[in-house]
Amino acid sequence: MTTFSWEDFVGVLKNTDIEFHHLKLVQLAQAILESGRGSSDLFRLHGNPFGMKYRREMCGVAIPIQYSAHDGEDVYCKFDTLQDAVDGYWVFIDRPIYSGWRTSVATEADYIDFIAFAGYVGGDDAAKQHYVTKVTNLFGEAATLLGSNPAAQPGATWNKNGVLLEIGHGVTPSGGMDPGAIGINPKNEYELNKIAAIAAQRLIRQAGVPCDLTDAVASLRSLGERAAGYDVFCSIHHNSASAPAQGAEVLVCKSKSDPDDLQLSAMMSAEIAAELGIRDRIAGGRDPRLHLGILKGAESTDVRVSVLAELYFIHVPIPDVVDWSTRGGEAVARAILKWLAANP
Repeated sequence: MTTFSWEDFVGVLKNTDIEFHHLKLVQLAQAILESGRGSSDLFRLHGNPFGMKYRREMCGVAIPIQYSAHDGEDVYCKFDTLQDAVDGYWVFIDRPIYSGWRTSVATEADYIDFIAFAGYVGGDDAAKQHYVTKVTNLFGEAATLLGSNPAAQPGATWNKNGVLLEIGHGVTPSGGMDPGAIGINPKNEYELNKIAAIAAQRLIRQAGVPCDLTDAVASLRSLGERAAGYDVFCSIHHNSASAPAQGAEVLVCKSKSDPDDLQLSAMMSAEIAAELGIRDRIAGGRDPRLHLGILKGAESTDVRVSVLAELYFIHVPIPDVVDWSTRGGEAVARAILKWLAANP
């Protein structure tokens, strides 16, 4: 019986031309998650690293086999070769259930979000979002395996694993959803936080710096502790208040903040304010040091710098919140890149 090798699979994927080259990153990240880095019997014995169940459209590239996974026994795809597995993934994605996926390929995050909510993952929206977060958190590892992570190259502007962005609020420990603040605009805070985080991640990666996303699935302190091993941790939020106010502010941990944290706070607050044409509350005298659990968790690890960004106030009418949050996220990214360049 053929036993498939994880190293061979990574090599085949690296050397395969696909329609959207950058989506190899997602394909490999999903394989890392679904196969346990090639340790599952479904991969080792049947050449299926993606956990794909058999569908009639797979005829010709895969054969059906009975396999018992964590969620019970079902009919899965068995591939004769690893090349068939790589190619078969896209046959699977080209099925009608994922119709329109080519309109969601601007970023790796856009693509995995689309297919997860289209049906790649079962369960409710919280379960789907949890899957998306797990996959995106593996992008850095996938980039290294594909040889596209320049961390070891001369001139790199980071010393560790790059940047970790936290999407404020979202999935709760009980599996529910915390929407964050509810403003007077069409989208809640969590939705806007996600838009900003994805925009920031895209810009940071375009600059060649590894950048992962994480989401609220545990206590605030433990979320911050996920920053271990990163250069920069930034928790992304949108402010809300009862009194009329508008402005950007970037906060740091009161008990553990150091000059680097305060430097990034000032840089990022100024960058967001300039981009959106609003007041820089930090430059205006707002003390950025607060007792924030998520930043205490981050500061307890060896993360080089950690901040919490409040992009703008959402209880004030905004002409286009998607535009503002996208631009605000891009401003977050620019500030992080400037800080990394100034602090190699």
